Formats: sequence, C-alpha cells, structure tokens
Amino acid sequence: MKKTKLVILYLITSLIWLYASNYILTHYIPLALVNYFERGKEIFYILVTGGIFYFFILKKEELDTTKEQERRLSTLINSMVDFVNFKDGEGRWIQANDFGLQLFQLENVDYLGKKDSELAEYTEFYSDALKYCEVSDEETWENGTVTRCEEVVPLPNGTSKIFDTIKVPLFHDDGSREGLVIIGRDITTLRQTEERLNRTEKLSVVGELSASVAHEIRNPLTSLKGFVQLLQMEDDKHQDYYQIMLDELNRINHIVGELLLLAKPQHLKYTEISIQKILKDVISLLAVEATLYNVQIESHFPKEDIIIECEPNQLKQLFINLIKNSIEASKSDSKISIYLGLNEEHQVAITVKDQGCGISKELLQKIGEPFYSSKEKGTGLGLTVSYKIVQSHKGAINFDSEKGIGTTVNITLPLEQASSADIRHSKATV
Repeated sequence: MKKTKLVILYLITSLIWLYASNYILTHYIPLALVNYFERGKEIFYILVTGGIFYFFILKKEELDTTKEQERRLSTLINSMVDFVNFKDGEGRWIQANDFGLQLFQLENVDYLGKKDSELAEYTEFYSDALKYCEVSDEETWENGTVTRCEEVVPLPNGTSKIFDTIKVPLFHDDGSREGLVIIGRDITTLRQTEERLNRTEKLSVVGELSASVAHEIRNPLTSLKGFVQLLQMEDDKHQDYYQIMLDELNRINHIVGELLLLAKPQHLKYTEISIQKILKDVISLLAVEATLYNVQIESHFPKEDIIIECEPNQLKQLFINLIKNSIEASKSDSKISIYLGLNEEHQVAITVKDQGCGISKELLQKIGEPFYSSKEKGTGLGLTVSYKIVQSHKGAINFDSEKGIGTTVNITLPLEQASSADIRHSKATV
C-alpha cells in the first residue's frame, strides 16, 4: 500500500513539474534563454529524480539488512530450548520465541505491544502466572540489577516445569527504562536428577548402616525367638503374652530382612516371565488381607501375556509393598484398581490406584525416604526397598495423591534389561 502511494505521489509530482515548468517557459522566459532553460529543466529533473531513487535504494538496502538481522535473531532465539522474551520500558512484549509462546499457550496470539496482564486474557490456564510475571518484572525494575530466581510453571497435564529465570533490566542514559530481557532455562530434568542422586546417597548411607547392624541384630533375635517358643510350649497360662512377643519378634525380623535387602547391591539374575503371572500371584496372596479390610481388588490386564525380563521375586516384593500399602490406606467398602499395559516407549506400565485417605503434599515429597512413614509402627523401609527394586530394574516410579481422595502409583519398567540386550546384540553381530 505504501509503495503504491509513493508511485502515485511521484507521478503527480512529475506532472505538476512538467506543466508548471512549461507554463513558466511559455509566459515568463525570454526567447534568447528558452534553450538554456529547457536544458536546465531537464538536468534538474534528472538530478532530483536520480537523488530520490538513490535515497530509496539506500533505504531499501538498510531495510533489507535490518530485516536480515531480525531474521537471524528470530532464528537464533527460536532455536533455543529456553524461554526468551524481550519487553520495552513499559513492559510491553516486543519479541518472544516459539518455546515461550507454546509454554503460555499464546501461539496464535498477536502479542506485539501487549502487557502480561493483557495477554492473560487469551489463556485462562496461565492467566495468574502471566499476571505474576508483571509483578515480578516491576520488582526487577525497582532493584535496578539483574535478578535470578527459580519459578515453577504448572502444565495442563498436571505436572510442572522448573525454570531458572534471569531478568536483565536496561536503562537509557538519563535513567529511564529502556527494556527488559527475560531468559528462562528449563532445569526440571536437572532438579529431578539431583533428587535421584540425593535418594541414591541416602540409600547408600542406609545400606552401610544396615550392613553393620542387621547381622548383629539377627543373631540374638534367633535366640530370643527360640526361647520364647520354648516357654510357650511349657507354659499354658501366658499363651497370649508369648504370642504377642513372637509377633513383635517376627516384625523385628521382617525389618531386619528389609535392612539386609538395602545393605549392598545384589547380583540380580534376570529371567523372562509374564508380568501378569507375577501380579496375579501377588493379588492371590493379598486377597485374604483385602477381605479383612473389606476392600476389593480389581485387575485390568491385557489378554496377551507381556513377557518382561526381571528378577521375579523382587518384583513380587515391589507389588506386595505397594498393594499392601493401598489396602491398609483404603476405606472400608472401597476398591483398588490395578492397570497393566505398554506405553508409547514400549515399556511396561503398571498403575495401582486406591480410594484411600491419600497422602499430604509434605509427605509426598519425602515418600521413599528411609525411616519416614505416616504409619504408627511403620519404618518407611518398604517404599525405600520398592524404590531400590525399581531402580535396579532401570525403571521409574512416581506417586500422585490427593488428601481424602486416594493415591495413584505409576511404575514403568523396560521389557529387556540393557545388559542382556547388549549380550544378545553382540552375539547377533558376531
């Protein structure tokens, strides 16, 4: 549209110049000077026209250079896996990369010149987050220096991402606000890795403690249990007391067994087995206990067997721990649902879902830590062992719970263990 106007303006100006100069030539220029005036008019027109064209050519080159620089900058920031955002001195968006637009669900929004509070109207889910960004930006302006903080951004699927956010305020020479550069790096994987390392370190400490304590406990424990059984046989009067003592000794023995499992890395002998068979055996084993709690266990398994490479006894222990916890946490006349299938990565996906009392957010963060339990007589070792079993099978386990509604445990396990798969691959290539 602007080009068309410029062409029309040039044509009109040229016509006015031709008619005006011819009129002056006809009425006001002496005959002796007509020839000189005509030549001068032509030279003047050429110089002016050439100057105009030269000016526009230079401007076009500058504009092309600017556009090329903008294109390169846009390509650069769009290739980044970080959130990048440029704002002016009033907090209005100038440019944002594709990652940031997708993060806040603003892909199809004309964001240029809009503030966070205005963009909040286009995305209901991130409305509060964008409004908070405006408040955070103002704090950065007031501080006048680069600020850095960790921000948790929720996702529509119920998970969240953690960003290491850096905000750089820019000022004019007179101290007025010029712009704001925001870069947010996704450090979710880093924090999860740190959490796994911390958990591994804790397991290592517990393992060292267990190795030095468990055997020392088990030896006198065996003697005590033997003497109590002997007294129980000879004394009919105090049978109830002896039974309580034996139950408590068995509980101590069970705890020692869990400590021994954590004591040192075990050499696992993997075998191929149907995961359905393992789960069915565990459900049959816990059926009586579920009946005592008036809880129903439902299984949703595919018809075709899923063959997994694993250590069957450890997976049985894993499922016993999880389903037993669900039974004890469930309300009377409720149900526990167990789902089995393959996920998109072709891994075994097992879900144990109950309708129990749920787990608070504070406890959910510490779940799996040794000696941390919400049960009155719990040690927390059961879930610690469960984490260790999943870890040794190169799998993943996570808990999702809401107080008063229930808990869902999601487990993923590879169909094959890496060591065995590598051996088969090496044999095939020989």
